[in-house]
Amino acid sequence: MNPDLLSANLSLAFMAIIAAALLAHLTQLATRRRLLHGVYAATAAGLLYLFGEKALGWSFVPRDVLLAVYAALFVAVAGAALLRRGKGEDIPWIGLLIEQGAMAYIFAPGAYWKPPLAALLLLYFLLELFSWLKGREETRATAGASTDNRPPLYPPKRVRGAREMALAGAAAALAYVFAMGTGKVPAPPAPEEQANVEQQTAESPASDQTAPAENQTAEAPAPSEESKPAETAQAPEAATPPDAAPAEKPAAPEDTYTAKAGETLKTIARKLYGKADKLRALTAANPGIKPGAKLKAGQVIKLPEPPAK
Repeated sequence: MNPDLLSANLSLAFMAIIAAALLAHLTQLATRRRLLHGVYAATAAGLLYLFGEKALGWSFVPRDVLLAVYAALFVAVAGAALLRRGKGEDIPWIGLLIEQGAMAYIFAPGAYWKPPLAALLLLYFLLELFSWLKGREETRATAGASTDNRPPLYPPKRVRGAREMALAGAAAALAYVFAMGTGKVPAPPAPEEQANVEQQTAESPASDQTAPAENQTAEAPAPSEESKPAETAQAPEAATPPDAAPAEKPAAPEDTYTAKAGETLKTIARKLYGKADKLRALTAANPGIKPGAKLKAGQVIKLPEPPAK
């Protein structure tokens, strides 16, 4: 998913929709279809965290953990489908498998995102959204053992309740996520490029500190032959003791920030300056690092100006 295309306001709106869907599924955990609603509730919880991460900066659950959770749910749903096949349960096992696989795919690293696969998932969840908005068909109880397999004269009535609206909201959220993912996926920088950036960042403070001393040495005029006798006579008074402490070097004009694992230039700009309008200057100060690329723990980032206090 391209995080630069996720609007904070739109993420907050989706958080409200997903929270309502989560509540609707949690109220059904005591019914006969608790397995189905439990899986739907897990999907809603993951989507709620995903949009909270973009809108509110949530980071209390590592994405690797969420990837492992939804991969395990995918395996569990597949096992339950094999164990319960042939029991006449009207549980959409295929849809549940696709949904849990999509959630694991969302929390996978950006290098695993492929635009064609994201486009297929987008198409699937758009179809699911329109299906739930249309409503589900009301089942009719058949009287006796009828052998008449002809279709009914009138189409069955469609039901649009809280469950259908909750599922439609989750499908809309998933379709939105994969719509963002069909564009350019931010890939992490190449190892060689990242090493060059880190080396330049580490060398820049040292070069800034040694520059004034080199300039002073280069600008010092060479003594002329006429002034040599006078300077020799005054040497005992003007000579500097060899043990004298060198002049203090000026502080480096640029501040730096040590990133934590999973942070991006966008989150650092919001964290240090209070808003993301400094993102462009921060990106210009760190060429080679994309705004949405996840940084490694301990990576040094140049700051265009001191952070707001």
